[in-house]
Amino acid sequence: MARSRKEIIALMTAVDKVESHAEFVEGGSASVLIVDDRPTSRALLKAVLEQQNYAITEAVGGRDAVALIAKRTFDLVVLDIVMPDLNGIEVLKQIRAQFAEIELPVIMVTVKHDIEDVVQALELGANDYVTKPIDYAILIARIRTQLSRKQAVSALQEARAGLEQRIAERTAEFVQANEALESEIAERHQAEQALRASEARFRTFYDFTPSMFFTISSDGVIESVNSFGATQLGYTVDELVGLSAAGIHDDDKQYQEYFNACVGAPDKVHRWELGVIKKNGSLMWVRESGRVVDALDGHTHVLVACEDMTEARRLSEKLTYQATHDALTGLFNRGEFERRLRTVLQRASEQGGAYALLYMDLDQFKVINDTCGHIAGDELLKRLGRWLTMGMAAQDTLARLGGDEFGIVLEDCTIDRAKQVADSLRRKIEEFRFVWEGKVLSIGVSVGLVPINATSGSITDVLSAADAACYLAKDEGRNRIHVYREDDHQLAHRMGEMEWVAEISRALEEQRFHLHYQPIASLNGQRGHHYELLLRMQNEDGDQILPGMFLPAAERYNLATRIDSWFIERAFEWLADHPDHVRELYLCAINVSGQSLGDKEFQEFLFALFDKTRIPPEKICFEITETTAIANLPNTARFIETIKSRRKCRFALDDFGIGLSSFAYLRALPIDYIKIDGAFVKGVDSDPVNFAIVKSINDVAKVMGKKTVAEYVENRHTLEKLRDIGVDYAQGDIIGASGPIQTMMDSPPVKVASTEI
Repeated sequence: MARSRKEIIALMTAVDKVESHAEFVEGGSASVLIVDDRPTSRALLKAVLEQQNYAITEAVGGRDAVALIAKRTFDLVVLDIVMPDLNGIEVLKQIRAQFAEIELPVIMVTVKHDIEDVVQALELGANDYVTKPIDYAILIARIRTQLSRKQAVSALQEARAGLEQRIAERTAEFVQANEALESEIAERHQAEQALRASEARFRTFYDFTPSMFFTISSDGVIESVNSFGATQLGYTVDELVGLSAAGIHDDDKQYQEYFNACVGAPDKVHRWELGVIKKNGSLMWVRESGRVVDALDGHTHVLVACEDMTEARRLSEKLTYQATHDALTGLFNRGEFERRLRTVLQRASEQGGAYALLYMDLDQFKVINDTCGHIAGDELLKRLGRWLTMGMAAQDTLARLGGDEFGIVLEDCTIDRAKQVADSLRRKIEEFRFVWEGKVLSIGVSVGLVPINATSGSITDVLSAADAACYLAKDEGRNRIHVYREDDHQLAHRMGEMEWVAEISRALEEQRFHLHYQPIASLNGQRGHHYELLLRMQNEDGDQILPGMFLPAAERYNLATRIDSWFIERAFEWLADHPDHVRELYLCAINVSGQSLGDKEFQEFLFALFDKTRIPPEKICFEITETTAIANLPNTARFIETIKSRRKCRFALDDFGIGLSSFAYLRALPIDYIKIDGAFVKGVDSDPVNFAIVKSINDVAKVMGKKTVAEYVENRHTLEKLRDIGVDYAQGDIIGASGPIQTMMDSPPVKVASTEI
């Protein structure tokens, strides 16, 4: 009798192991084998799973995985399908063939479009799968589910096998030992009681396992459900039993298709995701796994396990929203806008129809940012976004493209209606009033309108046209609309400038800018290298492009400072590499654009460059055109004063006289040289007016203590006239043509005396 009680106690202990399986899973003591040939993927997955306290082993490929499984025991395998040495499908085949006695759950990892690999893997015995990019919350939930099921099945099998073995032993003992019949009957009775107790415990485990389990008849009626599943849906078990399974799903037709497919292919595990309607009417998103079983009653049943995916789906929807919407305004972002625009362009190309694109840029928005701060600017954009949304047609797309730029795609829209919509929006923004800290602020908008039809071309073509049309609206006075037309010469010019912008960017990246130089000669015997550095761009065919072709576009589209920085840095590097040349250098002139004059970062860049290269500042002369100086007089004066006070560089005013300016502003600019524009210099030997202009400029410059440089000196007669006037320096073809800076090392310093030309 004592021996029988011990055996029964051992049996009940085995049952207790079943109940403790949830602690095993949540406690994270399971060992997981990660199989992936990419170190980065393994490292990231390992880090995520180790945070769940799982013991992780890594296999660098399929053969390594099979070898590890043969040597040691794992609780679960996460197996990548695509690997070079032995892919995941072949690894799965070997696991199921060579280690059939091992209850080893396998979760496959694949990309979304590899559905055939997934189907093959599930047919070969894979327990589950996830797709890349991996949603780690879903992967962890599925790992826990597989470990939980493995433990449950293992414990069930162990306990039931133990019970059956003990009952068989007891029965054999009853037959063989008639003399102990009463004792054996008592032991069998106790064993039956233990069995009933274990079955009750198993039932409890089934009812309260944190997964929803349904048994569905072949005609779709719920035959049973565990208590946890019923509670999750807000029902009792009795309320659910007898209901149509399709009837509790939000898409009953889709569910019926999945269910019929499951019944039609009974040898496969089928999985799908749908919404289940809870008793209170709310929706729970679940992932269902179904498989057909033939019961002893001769009828076909479908066993369905459901996992709550509501939180994961909510997170996925949130991430999708963040990926397609602007964080500040809540409008669509540029990426989603371009995706929808591509769809419209394709539809217009294939099916025809009328559409339109509005490209809107707020006027004077920078003033609000500068006067009230960026917080005020952000708040204005948020309110304006809500304001614009009101009244938009449902099929139209409104997006913030960046900064203070917005875009609208109008569908099924003629050009006349597009004009009306654009003008309505323009007036709406004009009437918009933004109050900030007691100030009432208003803005305007410039709109570029581009019709879209079957011949509109690519998204790049359409956006470029819209951007150019918007800029023309600004150039024409702001707060207005410019409609794109194929024969619009202004727009063609602007788009040509935009093409230069792309070419400039490529040239900078591909190192297709080069330094040239042109010598400057002293007319009074001054010796030493004196020249102006010039910028040349080489196109993709190797042809040389002069600055006049690309600099206007660079200045309009804010690339001039980037070019200045590249130009000056290369010039300083070249000078630093030729110290002997620098010792003989009298002056090196370098041009600076108007955009750089007010840029404090550019000034600090210059100071850092002087410190790095140790170029003597007094040997550098920065040239600024007269028109640039007048347009940015305060910035120009501050720039010159700052550089001079800290580095003692010299400055020249280039192209002087071409802007029909007066001499008055010269007092405000502490320049050292005035470069007389070549338009006057060319005719100084034959035109009395040009002679008088050049002489006047030279006389005023001398009175103000400044030296003069004559540009475009092309012949001996002009040179003699300039010497008679008293001009200090000459620059032009007769002095020396421009050439690559490398050739300068072969040229001696230029000096022009009366007998040399």
